Amino acid sequence: MKYHYVMVALMVALAVCAAGCTGGGTTNATTTPPTTAAAGTAGTTAAVTTADSAALDVLPAGQALGISVNRQPLNRDIDVSFNGGSAQGAVRAMEVTVTRSDGTTETKPLEARQGAEVTFKGTKGVDTVVVTATLTNGKTYRFFRQTLA
Repeated sequence: MKYHYVMVALMVALAVCAAGCTGGGTTNATTTPPTTAAAGTAGTTAAVTTADSAALDVLPAGQALGISVNRQPLNRDIDVSFNGGSAQGAVRAMEVTVTRSDGTTETKPLEARQGAEVTFKGTKGVDTVVVTATLTNGKTYRFFRQTLA
């Protein structure tokens, strides 16, 4: 009888391990110091390059904010979403700026609530998304940058 309990416990443990080990190709990018990697979806994959991440500010220790960027493959719209994070309660304001390949820029506020989203018109060329956050400590952090091809 005890053998059955041990087998069930092992099967549950294996299921938990397997669930944690499989990657589903998430579109989330949580910027926790010092990493700032990000990935786009919907047919476009982009990554933060070394040159991109060199210009980023590091959020205070133990604080992180998550941003997702998605470029629509047909109309080239750029959707930027806020995924929350441990610093969510410390955010006074966030702004998203898109610099398009034609040289134009556009800035929009992004609410500091999980699931908030803003959409920009993109171009056929390389567009860059930058997110800044002003925290309750009074400092503004340029914590996210992603280049979309």
